[in-house]
Amino acid sequence: MLTRAMLAVWASVCTALLARFMRTAVDTYPTGRIPGAAASCEPSAVHAQSRLERTMPWRLAHWWLARHAVTPLRRRPSLRPPTILVLDHGPGGLAGAIAKAAARDTKIIASDGTAGMGALARTRVKETAGRFGLDARVTFVEQSSHAFPVMPGSVDLVISSGGLHNWPEPEWTLAEIRRVLTSTGRYVIADLRRDPPVALWVLARAWQDAIAPQALASLDEPSSSIRSSYTAQELEWLAARAKLPEIRLSVGPAWLILERDTAS
Repeated sequence: MLTRAMLAVWASVCTALLARFMRTAVDTYPTGRIPGAAASCEPSAVHAQSRLERTMPWRLAHWWLARHAVTPLRRRPSLRPPTILVLDHGPGGLAGAIAKAAARDTKIIASDGTAGMGALARTRVKETAGRFGLDARVTFVEQSSHAFPVMPGSVDLVISSGGLHNWPEPEWTLAEIRRVLTSTGRYVIADLRRDPPVALWVLARAWQDAIAPQALASLDEPSSSIRSSYTAQELEWLAARAKLPEIRLSVGPAWLILERDTAS
């Protein structure tokens, strides 16, 4: 009898805690954009993110995005080796996936404005693409999102994943992308969306509270990044203002992908 009573009390407490969490999560659902500090400003958070990038979900996401971005270039070969610019490369997971997916004569420039990020990313790219020497094609530069280290009209693909919501002047950066692209150049910009289904927001909050590395949770991640992100309408407006060519916007449950429509 005592055991049943204890179970009943335990169930009541768990139900109350769950209801409180759900109420808090729903009440904090983003209703407007709130820019936050980038996780890359905190070394412990960068290393936590680097460890996450080694997990299977992140690796699959980078593999898919790299193949999605690079495949049109392989279908339309040119007389000169293609050039790919990876913006805000972070710990290097996407740059490594690009190095493996691109043609062997491709020149890859990986750019990030955070001091020391290039050394971390270089190690990661060597792990993922060094087996056949593919990592040697990647050049790392420390450069902000305001000015890219390439000549106008010289890049065949600009790709970024998860950096858009940290750009101080996104319209300026998108205009820079347009400046450096060749006439048929492709851009692929993937990021979180600020208005995911409420259920996904609740799941993100639960992951942050119960599973996320402490270094990220202490920075209110991933909630802070979601609040800093854009809606589909806002991103489309920014792209139009920057005069990006042939805009196509794909909206997923938790993400946005802005790219040049290769069918145009």
